[in-house]
Amino acid sequence: MKFIANTKDLEKYIGKKIQKNFSIKGISIDSRSLKKGYIFVAIKGKNFNGNDYVDEAIKKGAVIAIVDDKRFIRSKNNRIIYVKNSILSLGKITKNIIKEYNGKVIAITGSNGKTSTTSIISQTIKGSSSTIQNYNNEIGMPLSVINASPKSNSLILEIGASKFNDINYLSKILSPNIGIITNIGNSHLETLKNTNGVFRAKSEIIKNIKSNGYLIVPFENKQHIDYWKNVRSDIKVLTFGMCNAADFFPTKININEKRISFYINSTHLKANIYINTSMVGEHNIKNILASCIAHYCLDLNLEKFAMIINSKNLKNIRLTKMKWIGGSTLIDDSYNANPDSAKKSIDLLSRYKKRKFLILGDMLELGRYRKKLHKNIGEYANAKGIDVLIGYGKLTKHAIDSFGKNGIYFIKEEELKGYLKENITSKDVILIKGSRGMKMERFINV
Repeated sequence: MKFIANTKDLEKYIGKKIQKNFSIKGISIDSRSLKKGYIFVAIKGKNFNGNDYVDEAIKKGAVIAIVDDKRFIRSKNNRIIYVKNSILSLGKITKNIIKEYNGKVIAITGSNGKTSTTSIISQTIKGSSSTIQNYNNEIGMPLSVINASPKSNSLILEIGASKFNDINYLSKILSPNIGIITNIGNSHLETLKNTNGVFRAKSEIIKNIKSNGYLIVPFENKQHIDYWKNVRSDIKVLTFGMCNAADFFPTKININEKRISFYINSTHLKANIYINTSMVGEHNIKNILASCIAHYCLDLNLEKFAMIINSKNLKNIRLTKMKWIGGSTLIDDSYNANPDSAKKSIDLLSRYKKRKFLILGDMLELGRYRKKLHKNIGEYANAKGIDVLIGYGKLTKHAIDSFGKNGIYFIKEEELKGYLKENITSKDVILIKGSRGMKMERFINV
């Protein structure tokens, strides 16, 4: 069961009259993967126009096509709904769904950690629905909501920003009970310019949190904390971080290549909570802390939260470890990258006692800082004891140059794959990292 079960539901949420009543099984923006009984939403992009595929979608069984090309204004096909802007129409449908939704809404943003935090919270709140894959923009977030179950007790949704007003737009649609900012770092600097711009963009979520709701933020920068705590008096601000000045913080930390363990401490808790999880990397401590606070705000059982975190069934969607070439160990962190997340991946890799390889693809959307930030990553990898740094992409040349000896740069995909086949052995551990646009997963199947 979904929020939109038939065209009568769609009529109510979109505010357009629909002549016939059809049952609806789902919603899609891609005519290639569209299934019979789905709504097709025609989206205009820089290099494509979904309106060109409306006939194909209807032939494949789309019960309704939402279009925004003027060629359809006078269409007599009762399966076609014309709107001025398909993306804004998706937002309108979602906002109207949220208005009727009786469960709690958690919106999560940040430069790093938002996907992992979304995953942790959704896995530890039974009966919740969450973001589909990484659908976190003005198209993906509405699709995640529309495809969720109306019976869910909570909607846990990741919201991303590539420019100013993105977070405001998305969080205004959601009107969350809880807003989470995982961190402020070097992301989307091409449009946000610097970390102050990132701070301003992520902070847009605050004005759209429901009155008497919660804002969960990292305790890393006093100026940020002061702003977050003073911007609104009708919401409660709770902090997480590695120091005991945060509302929720860790003690007795133990980290190795297979597990992390620590105690969650807080004056808000009657007793400390013990975490011993197969999730790896120091960065996941913060993700778990933020998730714990969300449970606290919802007055959920924190012992059950810890039990799920500590269980073997917990999925870590961002890091996949597997046996690889010649019996080596591969850590697939190819999902995405920016300078801060790259450093966290290097920290994780540095804990291994085997020969350590980092395969790095370009980190994109860094604007005028792109060369400097890639250079910094090369220096950081060298300081952390990474044995071999392999660069793929124009910008990684700067990282290779600053890394020094044992830095290897490749322009051609096949040459890099050939090097891996010839040089990786059972004594090696390899981590793959790069921006989504670099498609670094191409190097996994060599």
